[in-house]
Amino acid sequence: MLSKISTLILGILYEKERNPYEITKMLKNLKLRKWFNVADSTVYATINALRKNSLIVGESQKEGRFPEKTIYKITAEGEFELHNTISSYLEKTDPDGAKFDIAILLLHHLSRDEVLQKLKIKLENLESSTFEIKNQILNLERESSVAFTGLLMLKHRLYMAETEIRTIREIIREFNINEDLTGSTAFDVSLV
Repeated sequence: MLSKISTLILGILYEKERNPYEITKMLKNLKLRKWFNVADSTVYATINALRKNSLIVGESQKEGRFPEKTIYKITAEGEFELHNTISSYLEKTDPDGAKFDIAILLLHHLSRDEVLQKLKIKLENLESSTFEIKNQILNLERESSVAFTGLLMLKHRLYMAETEIRTIREIIREFNINEDLTGSTAFDVSLV
């Protein structure tokens, strides 16, 4: 499975060949650092690692008097890894909410049926988890010796799971209402 930043970069390159500067600019335009902090140097290092692992290939281009730049594109192996990682991020329950956010951004890389199947699995797991957390909270509230902070932590976990459940239901509803969710993507942002 790919790292979060590798997944984002491959998602960007899947849509269009780009150079590293364009990728960092896109990530800034998405206001990515508000929910997933990544430095520009990490983007460049990740691009290097993706290239070394044959998930992307680069081609040098020279335009007029400008310095030579390398334009990267995703390989078939990169597409395969991207697909598997999005599927995994979408299906698995993970305390790292950024993975689910990335999967939502890249939903359009999976078929409608695959998205619905993965989300239903995640929904079942989350509903089971919230049931267990609620029982845990009820049992702990009956005990007088339980630390208030322990209860708060469990309630926080519950609220996060309930939020993901609402998000999943909304995505499923949107997929059921709108048969064709292709078109613009999160990466259709201006590079100005």
